[in-house]
Amino acid sequence: MEKVIKIDIVQEFSQLYELSLSIGNSLNLVETCEDFLTVWMRQKNVDFGSIWFKNEIINKPNSDNYTLIYANPDFRIDQKEITLNHEIVTRLEENMAIFVNSEMANFQEFNFEKNITSGTYWLIRLPNLGFIKFYYTENNFSQAAFDTNEAKKAVKVIQKFSIALQSCLLHNQVLKETEQKILYQTELKKLAIVAEKTDNAIVITDAFGKIEWVNVGFSRISGFSLEEVKGKTPGHWLQGKETNKETIKFIREQLNLRNSFRTEILNYNKSGEKYWIELSIQPIFDDNGILTNFIAVESDITERKRYETELQLAKEKAEEASRVKQEFLSVVSHEIRTPLNAIMGMTNLILKSSLTPQQIDYINTLQISAENLQGIINTILDFSKIETGNMTLQKIPFNLKKILQSIINSNEFKAEQKGLGFFLKFDEKVDITLIGDPIRLSQILLNLVSNAIKFTDNGKIVIEARQVTKMNNALVVEFSVLDTGKGITGEKQKLIFESFTQEDSSISRKYGGTGLGLSISKQLVELMGGDLRVKSDGINGSIFSFVVGFPISQVPLIEKKQQDAATNVLYGKKILLVEDNAMNQFFAQKLLEGWGIKVEIAQNGLEGVEKFRAKHYDCILMDIQMPEMDGFQATKIIRQEDSLIPIIALTALLIRDEVDHFRAAGMNDYIIKPFVADELQEKLILHIQQPQNYSISTPNVKEEVFEKSYNNLLLMQMMKGNTAQVRQMEDLFIEQSEEIISQMNDAFEQKKWKQIGSLAHKMKASIDMLQINTLKQPIRILEMLRKDESKIDVDKIERTLNLTSNTLVQVCEEMRLSHQ
Repeated sequence: MEKVIKIDIVQEFSQLYELSLSIGNSLNLVETCEDFLTVWMRQKNVDFGSIWFKNEIINKPNSDNYTLIYANPDFRIDQKEITLNHEIVTRLEENMAIFVNSEMANFQEFNFEKNITSGTYWLIRLPNLGFIKFYYTENNFSQAAFDTNEAKKAVKVIQKFSIALQSCLLHNQVLKETEQKILYQTELKKLAIVAEKTDNAIVITDAFGKIEWVNVGFSRISGFSLEEVKGKTPGHWLQGKETNKETIKFIREQLNLRNSFRTEILNYNKSGEKYWIELSIQPIFDDNGILTNFIAVESDITERKRYETELQLAKEKAEEASRVKQEFLSVVSHEIRTPLNAIMGMTNLILKSSLTPQQIDYINTLQISAENLQGIINTILDFSKIETGNMTLQKIPFNLKKILQSIINSNEFKAEQKGLGFFLKFDEKVDITLIGDPIRLSQILLNLVSNAIKFTDNGKIVIEARQVTKMNNALVVEFSVLDTGKGITGEKQKLIFESFTQEDSSISRKYGGTGLGLSISKQLVELMGGDLRVKSDGINGSIFSFVVGFPISQVPLIEKKQQDAATNVLYGKKILLVEDNAMNQFFAQKLLEGWGIKVEIAQNGLEGVEKFRAKHYDCILMDIQMPEMDGFQATKIIRQEDSLIPIIALTALLIRDEVDHFRAAGMNDYIIKPFVADELQEKLILHIQQPQNYSISTPNVKEEVFEKSYNNLLLMQMMKGNTAQVRQMEDLFIEQSEEIISQMNDAFEQKKWKQIGSLAHKMKASIDMLQINTLKQPIRILEMLRKDESKIDVDKIERTLNLTSNTLVQVCEEMRLSHQ
């Protein structure tokens, strides 16, 4: 018996010695695991074994988990990372080894392998690293021979094995760091070559901002060598008296916060000369998060800054020129319209008196000349409004047939004088009340008819309106003006729509005109959502045509009151006329007295205020530009004492800002000189019958008939009334809009102006098709960036871009709601 025990002890020592010899033969982690585990599993007849490290040892996330390092055989492994129950971990730390068999309830907590349902598991603590796991099948008789004592007998060998594994980990770490260092040095050499060759200046400082290294680019820009600047702080000797103090403060704040940032700053070189740089600074941290350096990249932008300064000066000059032009137009308008008002007014009064046939001819000639002069003035001012984006359209009910009949009546005499036939071809389907701007529609058609009569010597003129398509709430109409004149050649057909352009220079000498009529008409048609086109073979006359959609009014058009009824409303009313021009006083007084109105006259605003305080009046007609006190000042004083009395401005101005001033001063309405008697009468009836406090009616204050920001009439026409296809097109528009809004904002951030212009050009057709009128001018402003980047007003672009984005978002939301 004693001999058997001695043999067992010798065998144990022999096995431990063999196991010990398996350790330390390699610095490779897997090979070391394989050598040790193969010997021990053979000695103990283990069916399956594996070695697991805690994640924090090998710098993996989820530090409390365990990761598989080696398995024998490895095909049995199902999970490569596991989480042990806290109770199991505690037991393992207290004991050298723990076991569980398939008869125990917690068997599955030890089961990480494939297709194992029974048998015995052993977890053996691997000091400072993790654990070793053994598995015996149910039929393996050796499982009875392995117990806690077996693990304790091998504890010193296991400790030696743990130390060997730690040496392997340390060896791997050294190898990895060495590889990284070699790679870092290689990359550093490459970066050094790049830094030396680049045109930009590169500066590397320590964590306190003191220079450690600069490249050749820095020396070239600043004039200082590395030896001169090493150990110094750049700001102390590169900045000067004209360097912006706020920029210096910003740089210091960002450096203290250890932020990456970019800015522009004015510096001084070694010779004292100023230069601009774009500065980009990046902090550098080590693996422990400690700041070690700052790297600054400086780009010389002196030329760009000079160019920007020149652009700003040019912009200011252009704005000043625009302001001067507007002031000039305002003054010229007033100075011409004031006497013209008297001329046209007195002409009308004279025609109502007893005259000889010869005198009537003279007066008619005078009246025609005055009307021509008024037309030229209005044309120039309309062009100015369109050019500055201030032209807007009204949305009021009107009858199309009456507008066309009025155009026929007003031009019939001119056509007869030239022996021309003048015909109206009217589709009765469009004889309904529509919503739109009848004044601007009349202006377009009058321009086309006037040109047709002017350039046709024989034959006929035909004005036509026909229905293209009709929906429940909208109507699409095609307008055309046909003449049998000399026609327009192909190469001239595009030129005639340009501003101040006629077919050739002899036209203005022979026929007169400014060359603005067709340009204004085309732009007005575009504001309405259409496109003015011309068709001509250059021999047999021309056809000008355009297609426009109108909402159909749901309320019948109220006819104007008859003249005698109007006279009854105004009879006996008292009006204060505040006007400094004697001729205008005389004309207005006679006109008003002819309607039975009692008129008192004030020579200026100061006298007007005094008369207002002394007596009751039903209405005040207030001139604007007067000596002593102008109309604005007088109105503000009157408004402080009476908020109800109607005040109507008499103005020779037609500038948008002035209309805003009328409203701000407290005026109820305005009328442009030279005014038409019927227009003055209508406004008097409106405000005397129903005084409206601060209800000024101008083309800039839109009467919103429909709440929708867009109109799909033209789209319905294109889809031939197929609502499903219209909806598909609108869905595409929503998708396109959202994508382009994002792209435009990105392009703006990157200052890619041409890209914004191209995107705007892409959207223009859709905006016109959907009649998003508030975007027609802004989208064209953005589109110009595609052609010309020389005059960039970033603030204006940002405002226009914000307006465009917000409007498109609103339109898309309205479309989505309409699809529900």
